Amino acid sequence: MLRKGFAYAAMVLFGACAGTQTPEHTARSFGRALVDGRVGDAYDHLASDYRRRVPLSEFRGQVEANGGEMRELGRLLASSGESGDVTAAVTLADGSTVELVLRDGEWRIEGNPANYYDQSTPRRALRSFVRAMERRRYEVVMRFVPESDREGMSVERMQAAWEGEGREEIERLIAVLRDNLDEPIEEIGDRATMAYGEGSTVQFIREDGAWKIEDPS
Repeated sequence: MLRKGFAYAAMVLFGACAGTQTPEHTARSFGRALVDGRVGDAYDHLASDYRRRVPLSEFRGQVEANGGEMRELGRLLASSGESGDVTAAVTLADGSTVELVLRDGEWRIEGNPANYYDQSTPRRALRSFVRAMERRRYEVVMRFVPESDREGMSVERMQAAWEGEGREEIERLIAVLRDNLDEPIEEIGDRATMAYGEGSTVQFIREDGAWKIEDPS
């Protein structure tokens, strides 16, 4: 198992060298350097802002402290692009992402960006739920209500309840959820949980392939 902190830094923060070097070429070069123990060469592939924060000596110490994990990571990176797709993501101002995949030498949009209220993963469902609430798209919010909670609910009743006296409380809840969109989510089968704030949780359930949200508290 790769240790999360360093693996994240290694996999996310290394950047392509100047010129026309492709992402997969950079990944492979970085991986081969790790496998061969050429820590200095691996360090040269890290993004410049990361190298400004972390000197070579510290990077070398992290690699040496996680030798087995780094060789495993190196082997995976050295063969990247050979048995799978190279992917990237563009983060938008609202925190959502558009995913891209490199196929046949060209970057293509992955999935369907027109699916603005995506429910394919718990994380995407949460972002979509917050987005729908902020835009008061209650007919969309209804999609996130589990079947067991839908009795007696309607778009009109939801709008009346959430825009009436309880509106301020709802707005505070949505603001807190937006501030915690990137908290870890534990997923087990068709259920998932995200802890946030001071003792609050969001419970997710997957129904018919779509992730829905039980009443967050």
